[in-house]
Amino acid sequence: MSLPLLFALIVENLQSFIDGVWCSGLGSDAMSAISLSHPIYAMIAGVGTGIGIGASAAIARFIGAGDSESAGNAASVSILLSLLLSILMTVCLWFAAEPIISFCSNGENLELCMEYTRPILISSFFLTMNAVWAGMLRAEGAAKRSMFLSITASIVNIILDPILIYGLDLGVTGASLATCISFIVITAIGFWWYLSGKTYVRLDTRRFRMQKAALVEVLIIAVPCIIEMIIQPIIMVPQNAIIYDAGGEEGFVSYIYSFRFVTITLIPVVAISKSLIPIVSAGMGAKKPDMILESCRLAYKYTLIFEAFCTVFILITADYLVMAFMGSESMMAIHDQMALALRIFSLTCVLHTFRILGNSIMQATRHAATSSALTIAREFVFLIGFAIAANMVFEAIYWSCIITNFVMMFIITLLAKYYLKDMIERMHEDEIPKTTVRCDLLSYTSL
Repeated sequence: MSLPLLFALIVENLQSFIDGVWCSGLGSDAMSAISLSHPIYAMIAGVGTGIGIGASAAIARFIGAGDSESAGNAASVSILLSLLLSILMTVCLWFAAEPIISFCSNGENLELCMEYTRPILISSFFLTMNAVWAGMLRAEGAAKRSMFLSITASIVNIILDPILIYGLDLGVTGASLATCISFIVITAIGFWWYLSGKTYVRLDTRRFRMQKAALVEVLIIAVPCIIEMIIQPIIMVPQNAIIYDAGGEEGFVSYIYSFRFVTITLIPVVAISKSLIPIVSAGMGAKKPDMILESCRLAYKYTLIFEAFCTVFILITADYLVMAFMGSESMMAIHDQMALALRIFSLTCVLHTFRILGNSIMQATRHAATSSALTIAREFVFLIGFAIAANMVFEAIYWSCIITNFVMMFIITLLAKYYLKDMIERMHEDEIPKTTVRCDLLSYTSL
């Protein structure tokens, strides 16, 4: 399940990375504009991610229980939810985007930001369907198909970027259009697969209605995730405003783009955590607690070892890594600042591993609301930490990220352990005494 997703995420993040490299040639103003517009993009994509997680868990649970008709109903419900919520998001953000971006940047660079944002708003449905297709395909074990969609989108984007940005001289608008066109392509492919019967989960036009049972199953997990994914970018707005005010355009760009390297190292963690949700859900439906525990144990083992290695690698090579974004003189001026930020952020790799896997376990065990509440609380703690750190020195903002992630790591991991243990005990209660059940997810903290 994880290997095809891992490869797809590598290509997907490579696409994002190459986007930054191409746009760095436009100067720090363009880089800043794309970063300031990110909360708007994240809100739209977050709706799709939330629905995709809900669809993945619901469809996998129905498949594990042998109910293929309900699995198909859950798939159709997920598509309809994506359509309705994307329309709502487009209407709301069309009027809210400019004030949000203006607040972050103190009114600077506004028109450039809106040039990037407008195509994203118009194409919101296609952006949400990217995550929905991925969740639906992972639920039925079609990880290779999910990989194909991600790779196709990335290749289309990579090809179109230089053509639209420089060939047609569209600048940041070209970068935005390249992203939108790539998602339109994979949305068309996804509909073709499902409507032509090429997938295990059957989807036909007669099922395109809100089936109550399937809707409830999807929404149990999707609603908290959607709320989380929308609130996170909203909280990012004052966070970005604090960072921009404290460090200016150069400090803001250093903060945003240095973390992209950490995001790349977390690709295996994200791949395994996303695969873990349908695996745990299917294990619940099939009543296989041993499979669930072994999957969780292996997930923690391999990801923690890998992230420990990545931390050491980044600490040694940070000065060379950030050269990828030094495409103009204005970017060269922030080389040292970005390298420092990258070294500090590398210390969070292991902390993010515990957080990401813990959230996936809570979502799979139907405690998505708790997972979302903790994620939102984490963003508020970030906001408070940034406000305090900004009154010291700009680099203190980087260290506040370390402290916040360290605290949240323990809280999320302990709750994930508790919920998983509780679920396993309930599955065993008619077979073995509760005292024999073990769930030692924290055994890898010795790393």
